[in-house]
This record gives sequence, C-alpha cells and structure tokens, in this order.
Amino acid sequence: MNFLSNPLVARLLWGLPLLMLAIAIALTVSGMEQRETAEQGTTVDAEVVSLNVRERAEITHGAVTLRYTPPAATASIEREVELPLAFLKELEGREGEIIPIRVQEASDQIVLGEHPRAQWIMTFSFAAMALIGALGLAWLVAGWNRFLRTHGDPAGDLAGDPAEVRSGT
Repeated sequence: MNFLSNPLVARLLWGLPLLMLAIAIALTVSGMEQRETAEQGTTVDAEVVSLNVRERAEITHGAVTLRYTPPAATASIEREVELPLAFLKELEGREGEIIPIRVQEASDQIVLGEHPRAQWIMTFSFAAMALIGALGLAWLVAGWNRFLRTHGDPAGDLAGDPAEVRSGT
C-alpha cells in the first residue's frame, strides 16, 4: 500500500486546499486594510534605515526598515516591512532618504506613498493566486479520493503475480 493510497491520508489531503483557502482569505483581508490605508490613511515621512534583499535561485525575499512617527505618537518607531521585489528594487540605494508612507492608527499596514494603488492590487492578486491554487488542489484531491473509492489502491494491482503484471493480463 502506497502512503497516499491510505484512505485516511487521502482524506487528510483535504487540509491542503483548506490551507490555501485560509491564505487567500488572510490576503484578501490584508488587501482590504491596505486599500483603506492607501485611500484614508495619513501621509507621514519615513526614513529608509536599511534594505535587506536576499536574491537566491529558489526564493527572492526582502524587507525595508523604516523609521517614522505614527500620527498619534510623539516618539518615532522603527519597523521592518516586507515588500515585493519590484518595490524593494526601487528603494535600493536610498538608505537615509525620506519617503512618504501612509499609515492608520487602527491598522498595522504601511503603504508606500509613491505607489499606494499598486501595493493593494498586488496583495489582491496574491489572494487570487492562492484561491486558484486552492481550487486546483481541491479538484486534484477530489479526483484522487474518487479514484481510490472506485478503483481501490493502484499499488494493490502490482501485488499479484509478477508474470501477470509483465504480460499485461
């Protein structure tokens, strides 16, 4: 018996599309918060403290550290914000410069003042990709469970006489 042919494991595979669906929902909520921040947030000046971009073949990841004073605060704070690579490339070499950002008191979202619309649209596109992945995984898991229910374990067919398997009978 193959590990994935176990009926219990085949049923547990439903957790994968549910995980992708949860990611899609979380990204949609973040996108709505970013949109609200971009449209109704307060513009403040932030200093680009540092930029950390890791470009490797398997993953490209990066974040920018910003120092700014929130609208209702008196002291400045430093915060590391993960951004897509397109935005990080634009900030390269700008350490120490002041850039506009939009923030809200009730939200932890930070939207770059230079590209407010692009940031939340990109978050919604990531949510759409996660939803498409969830639907695709659900289709695959449903097909696998249906196959196991109707045909049984495909590895069980190979457990018979090796001569029968080779001859195709």
